[in-house]
Amino acid sequence: MTAELTHETVVAAPPRLLFDLVADVVEAPRYFPTHLYAEVVAAESAERDLVARWVIDQGAVRGWRLWRTRDTEALTIAFQHETPKPPLSHMRGEWRFEGQADGGTRVRVRHAYALAPDAPPGAGDTVARQLDGNVPGQLRAIAGLAGSIDALRRNTVTTARSVRVAAPRAALVAAAARAMGDGTAWAHLELPDGRLVFKRYAGLPPHLHTVSGELRCTEEASGTTVRLTGTATLAGPSVDEEATVAARKELEADLHERLTLLARLGPRAAAD
Repeated sequence: MTAELTHETVVAAPPRLLFDLVADVVEAPRYFPTHLYAEVVAAESAERDLVARWVIDQGAVRGWRLWRTRDTEALTIAFQHETPKPPLSHMRGEWRFEGQADGGTRVRVRHAYALAPDAPPGAGDTVARQLDGNVPGQLRAIAGLAGSIDALRRNTVTTARSVRVAAPRAALVAAAARAMGDGTAWAHLELPDGRLVFKRYAGLPPHLHTVSGELRCTEEASGTTVRLTGTATLAGPSVDEEATVAARKELEADLHERLTLLARLGPRAAAD
């Protein structure tokens, strides 16, 4: 039997802005504090694709893959999980963005799901509680970003540095993951292609909205080239040039410190 839950909110922002905000899953980790990473795995058309995404849930990283179908005229995004995790046999739903007379938008998200035959007693109630606990928070985050997304996009800085180390890729990735600490402030994930993505989700200073990064290791004959990229999005509606320069310097100092630690795993061959 299929169960269904619907959550909604009204946001003081136009429908298309909110549609685009939800549809752009690849950029979402820069602006949604609990989003760690997302990528388009396959695209059947301009409207339909398979997305892999990972989020930070109370310090733990969880991920899933889902098919999405976007309708830019009706402003709907239908989704279906590719392989639902137990106790579910399927999970599908829809985002809908309905314009209101005052210029705002009613955002409605519907989940329809069914339990697997071997689901334990009470599993349905557990799934419902999880949705009731998580989805309203998503809607609040969308509403909060609606008025600040343009400023956040302007106030995002990215920098990158690299170093070549005479050490295997696996050892470097493992060392970088250990450097994230005990998981109380940073979350990290090793992707299937070997990249390590990470994000600070707790203890951010007030002037920062998000801080994230990516470690990419390429093994070569003379060692492994490690390229570390950091991105910071500054908080606040207006950020001056001085604050932007300071944020970039903070990022560069952090990257330098992380690469210095990794370089100690082997003789340093070259850096930039």
